[in-house]
Amino acid sequence: MSALSPNEFRSSIDLEKRKFHMKSYFESSFYRQYRAASMALNSLGRSPRVLSLGAGGAFVEEVVQKHLDASVFVVDFAETLKIEGELYGNFAGMFAGDISAPEWVSPLDAVDAVFWFDNIEHLRTDPTGILRKLRSALSDTGQVFITTDNFARLRNILKLIFNRSIVALPPDLFADVDFEHEYVHRREYTRPELETCLANAGLRLMEVEMLWQSPSESLKKLPFRTFEYLFPRFRPHMLIRAQKA
Repeated sequence: MSALSPNEFRSSIDLEKRKFHMKSYFESSFYRQYRAASMALNSLGRSPRVLSLGAGGAFVEEVVQKHLDASVFVVDFAETLKIEGELYGNFAGMFAGDISAPEWVSPLDAVDAVFWFDNIEHLRTDPTGILRKLRSALSDTGQVFITTDNFARLRNILKLIFNRSIVALPPDLFADVDFEHEYVHRREYTRPELETCLANAGLRLMEVEMLWQSPSESLKKLPFRTFEYLFPRFRPHMLIRAQKA
């Protein structure tokens, strides 16, 4: 389909349906959400079956449902399903589950796309095992879309230079993986690490975009943005698309 403009993307989102991920979250992560939606719209055909892991605000999911007539199925904590019931109720289905649990398996098979947006960094388990399960659930041409923080971002490097931690504090880092601690980043990844995880799970990397959360930057952070513009590998976030090998 033709490219979706940022304004068209914004107008496709009904923010009033969200109870947990409110307008402030959408605005702070707008550019990342927009780029993920653009990649999905450009890569998927009509009426795809989409499995979304840890959907949260489900911004991209709502867009592909409206523009591609997608059947979207959500997997998330039971507490999130209850809070966002009005939003998820407009999708094709929802399943309560913890994808990091050893016994978890995909509730669907022959899906055309898996959306794993801003979730992989919240787990404290090897994502390769989850990716293998997802590969088994994909159709022959199925794809996996991932967004996550770039652990090797310039801003982390600078924090370390000034003796500041780049991981969560111990009470959060070692807490249970549950709804109460869903905000905690347990393990972030570099691009080569994720490429290795995908390859070991039988998935072929198709596309990578290094990006920012927002299209603009505050004045005091403009020096960071300038360096990141010149050297994309140091940008804060990654958008990845992979397919069955």
